[in-house]
Amino acid sequence: MTGWIIAGAIIVVLLVLLMTSVKVRFEYSGELRLKINWLFVTLVRIPAKTKKMKRRDKKAAKDAEKTADAAAKTEESASEGKTDSGSSAGDKSTDKAPEKGTKKPAKSAKSAKSGGKLTLKDIFELVKLVWDSLSTPLKRLLKATRIYGFRLQIVVGGDDAAQTAIKFGGVNMAAGSALAFLDGCFTLKEPDLNITCDFMSEETTAECVFTAKLTLIAALAFLFWLLGRFGKNYLSRKDAQNALNKLRK
Repeated sequence: MTGWIIAGAIIVVLLVLLMTSVKVRFEYSGELRLKINWLFVTLVRIPAKTKKMKRRDKKAAKDAEKTADAAAKTEESASEGKTDSGSSAGDKSTDKAPEKGTKKPAKSAKSAKSGGKLTLKDIFELVKLVWDSLSTPLKRLLKATRIYGFRLQIVVGGDDAAQTAIKFGGVNMAAGSALAFLDGCFTLKEPDLNITCDFMSEETTAECVFTAKLTLIAALAFLFWLLGRFGKNYLSRKDAQNALNKLRK
């Protein structure tokens, strides 16, 4: 009975872990800040260096300089010793006759057969195999990625009012198209797009903040689905099999 309880508890824990999400925090306001974490573990942090790491880097640089100076001194002492023994070694080398090296059999430049090289048809089959296997699972994976708190704020500036107005129209069109593309690929939750003009400034500034989440079970489903589609397409296409065999060789 206790064995069943332990097995059930393990299954419950695994299900809970699979339902947890990998969180990506992106911030841009003059400089890039990126943080990827899962539960309480930080996987990626940009910028990654802290004050302690900078101190360690400075200490390591000083140690490297000291070792480089010591190596230079040893090389100088070794070169002085070589100059003293150079004359005697030169006399001994004149007594010895130069040995003739045995010629190795020349290899033919055209040893590889033309049938083992990839052709344009083989490259097309490989690209088609990858695309057909990846396209549908990737769309589902991107759609399963939820983006919260998306905020894009752009302040358009220019040299004069006319140039600022023209730039404002172009930025509006580009930002609107980009937001529509993101909304079609990902799941955006209440995005905030704010584009304004500053006729007193000559610079254009931008700020972007969002948080993306993806569950582990969705990532695992994507991986297994991708492998299954790849195996099915590989077995049903002889041209792709021949191209992969050539690529392995």
